[in-house]
Amino acid sequence: MAVALAARADDPIWTQTGAYSLSVGQTAVIYAVRAKTCEDAAPSFESIKAKLPNVTLGTLRDGGVVQRRSESCRTKTSRDWVEARAITFTAAKAGSETLRFYGDPVVITVR
Repeated sequence: MAVALAARADDPIWTQTGAYSLSVGQTAVIYAVRAKTCEDAAPSFESIKAKLPNVTLGTLRDGGVVQRRSESCRTKTSRDWVEARAITFTAAKAGSETLRFYGDPVVITVR
C-alpha cells in the first residue's frame, strides 16, 4: 500500500498505484484519466466528472494536467507517457473503500 505523502496535486508526472493510505485532511492524486486517443490532450474535468465513482470518505477534485504512463498507448503508438487529467482525493473521515476508475480498482484507507 502506498503512503500518499509524496503525491501532490501539482506533480507533473503521475504513476498509478493501486492503494493509498491517507490521514484525514490529506490530499493525493489517486488517478489520472487520459484522452480516448493517445495523441489527444487530457480531457477536461467537466467531461469526466459524471463518470467518476461515488466516494464516502472524502471528495474528488480536478488535479490538473499530468503525464501518465499508458500501456495501451505504448503498444499502439510507442508513446509511454501521455497527457492525462489528474483526479485528487481529499480525505474527510476514517475508513476504507475501493473505488473503480474506468475499471481500475483503487483502494483508499483513511486513518
